[in-house]
Amino acid sequence: MAESLHTRIRHETALRERFTSAVAVGATLYVLDGSVRYAAVAATLAFCVWLVADAAQAAVGDYADHVVFGLLVFGFVVYMVAAAGPTWAVVPGALVGGWFLLDGVQHLRHGVTRDEVGITYSHDGSPITGLPKALLVRLAEPFLL
Repeated sequence: MAESLHTRIRHETALRERFTSAVAVGATLYVLDGSVRYAAVAATLAFCVWLVADAAQAAVGDYADHVVFGLLVFGFVVYMVAAAGPTWAVVPGALVGGWFLLDGVQHLRHGVTRDEVGITYSHDGSPITGLPKALLVRLAEPFLL
């Protein structure tokens, strides 16, 4: 069955946005490091990770990209441990990867999509009090489902 023109344009626009983001990653790394090879590899890897996350989201459901990113962070933490990298980064990496994994699994398990999230991310108050409230509510969301 042929897809509609509207759907095709939306998919092409999303692909173009991912490519543009990957080019931005590569350009930033080129400016910071100066290595064209390193920047090209990093941009290609970023593009591939975003495509895998989008494919998982299309196949499994909304928030499947969080599961992919959580597993990716866990894989990087395991790589750092195996390569005798900085030990201080293991705990924060495990916490970040664990939160992404838990958030994705909980949203998928309960069938909650991004459109259905009932938490308002704007809180009354100044940026000093409103921003931490919004951040804490978002961080606690997988535990409250």
